Amino acid sequence: MGKYFFFLLAVVFSCNSKESNPEFISGELTEYISDTIYFEKDEFTKNLPAKFAYLEQDDSIFLYAWSDKRLLKYGYPSEELLSSTNFFAEGPDGVGFYIWGSLITQDGLFFISGQKEIVHTDFEGKVVSRFPFPSVPEERLAANFSAMNGNDMTYDAATKTLFLADVPFVLQEPNMNYRDWLWKLDTRSGNFEPVGFNYPEKYREHYDDPELGVFAHSYIIDRDLFVVNFPANDSLLILDSDKSYWVDGRSARTLIFEKGKTEPRGEWTVFNPSMKTSRYKFTQYDPYRKRLLRYVNIETKESEIETYTNESSFVVLDSEFGKVAELFFDNQEILPSGFFTPNGFYLKLVEQENDDKEGYVRIVFDF
Repeated sequence: MGKYFFFLLAVVFSCNSKESNPEFISGELTEYISDTIYFEKDEFTKNLPAKFAYLEQDDSIFLYAWSDKRLLKYGYPSEELLSSTNFFAEGPDGVGFYIWGSLITQDGLFFISGQKEIVHTDFEGKVVSRFPFPSVPEERLAANFSAMNGNDMTYDAATKTLFLADVPFVLQEPNMNYRDWLWKLDTRSGNFEPVGFNYPEKYREHYDDPELGVFAHSYIIDRDLFVVNFPANDSLLILDSDKSYWVDGRSARTLIFEKGKTEPRGEWTVFNPSMKTSRYKFTQYDPYRKRLLRYVNIETKESEIETYTNESSFVVLDSEFGKVAELFFDNQEILPSGFFTPNGFYLKLVEQENDDKEGYVRIVFDF
């Protein structure tokens, strides 16, 4: 307990990570681009996803992508499209019409199918198991098991456990007493186990806001802990077994949090988030270099010719959650969500120059 108390005191009295850490790096993300790779598309593929799964199989390396009910398999580092497998929406091997999240693992694919179940399939699309979601109590209002808004599923092959989130569409008053936002699914027994936390009190100011009232999380397998990201909090919440604590994850930029609005339209309520608000969007964990990247949407600007620039950054934390860098970029040029390999971090380019291929820059951090 004493070491965590000392650590928290250090965070409180450290006003600026750059000042407290002389080796802190502040720069442009583009300075760390090593090269660009291009994945070919077939005639059925309009757009490739931002994320691929890096898998080593049978002494070879492949990158897999899920796109419009199809599993695409690429060679690596050749980027050659090797196969495309169609999955069914209906029937005994149906994964559902509405997929709220997918994950490709060594043990097959996992899908969040509607709000009904987790579907586990093999690489040929055959259903291995189905796991109905648990019911939720009244104060939850309505469950939303989803991998959206930076809540990617994670799978621990050693324990056969799937980690996922139940994310509010918008935060409401009853949710402040609710805790079971994160879940572990033991795929051997089919049991769901909740992992709890409460929203900080300040989020009473952000009810009905689809940007500032949600959370994002990352599960770090090699340390068995969750990192919870709140959009208007400089700090990150760490859930480590039976304890929790906060670590500094702030941007060096001045952030302005602007609440969205709701608009009644007949029987419906339309949620209008502020597109100009700053927000800490999500985190991504690099298992190869033990780095946690926190994506910050700093400010959106509109030019006179109705084009947008969006100042964004990655706040980079090391394996002990100490800040080591903040790297800035425009998310109108490079997408902020990517995938990790032993050779680097890949991010998709927004503007593509070729209809047959799509480019991804490889980021290599040398710190």
